[in-house]
Amino acid sequence: MNWNSKDEIIIAGHRGDKEFCPENTMPAFRRAISIGCDAIETDIHQTADGHMIIMHDHDVDRTTDGTGRICEKTLAEMKLLDAGIKFSEEFKGTPVPTLDEFLDLCEPHKDLLLNLELKDYPQVEGDKISFSSVDKVIAAVEKRNMQDRVMINSFSGQVLEYCHKKYPEYPLHGFYPLHRMSGLTQNPYEYLRYVCLFSGNLVNGKLTRSDDPVSPKEDFEYLDKQGNFTCVCFPKDTEELMQRGIDNGVVMFTSNNPETAIAIKKKLSIK
Repeated sequence: MNWNSKDEIIIAGHRGDKEFCPENTMPAFRRAISIGCDAIETDIHQTADGHMIIMHDHDVDRTTDGTGRICEKTLAEMKLLDAGIKFSEEFKGTPVPTLDEFLDLCEPHKDLLLNLELKDYPQVEGDKISFSSVDKVIAAVEKRNMQDRVMINSFSGQVLEYCHKKYPEYPLHGFYPLHRMSGLTQNPYEYLRYVCLFSGNLVNGKLTRSDDPVSPKEDFEYLDKQGNFTCVCFPKDTEELMQRGIDNGVVMFTSNNPETAIAIKKKLSIK
């Protein structure tokens, strides 16, 4: 399985297996691997002292016992946080992982694909930090010779365009509709490999979600004509939603409950 084929449906664990483990932690990644995920999607930030760590939000408040912005904390300060206690007492003491720890875990699993979302945005952290984050992630990947398994992902148009120009060999992942990405200066669908569709629109300046999590078929058809591979991330995967997505042309499900998604994929006898 690879990022270049539409012949197989990819099940990617969203932040690992966050249904059974605290998101974006080593237990979540280990479980995603053990249940047979084809890929893992995760989120990367740079600390105040230049280290790359794994966490979704720009601050630590929601998922740890701490407070404050990641970009203002050192790696040592991040390692003092408990990233498991808010999920359950069972995971008390789970540390925030570094990118190196994540890649070291994944490296022996040669068929495992990695979808790395870069969360340092130029309009927030500035060009220097945000682009250095890209360079550090690529360096860590290539140090382990994992580049053939990695896709770069971002909501930042500037980050995507920087990657496209400097690292054109890497597949890129963006979003649809267009307003889901910030700071674009060119049409991203001309160079993106994967596009994740959001159902809903921009209403009075605010992003909304539709009551139906499956985007209209014409949206999939538009992206297919651009040469993009389509993916979705439903709040919870069901057989009905996955079948509708597949009928529309979905190539990858980024799943919040990947064990369920894998079971449904097998039930539907999908390659």
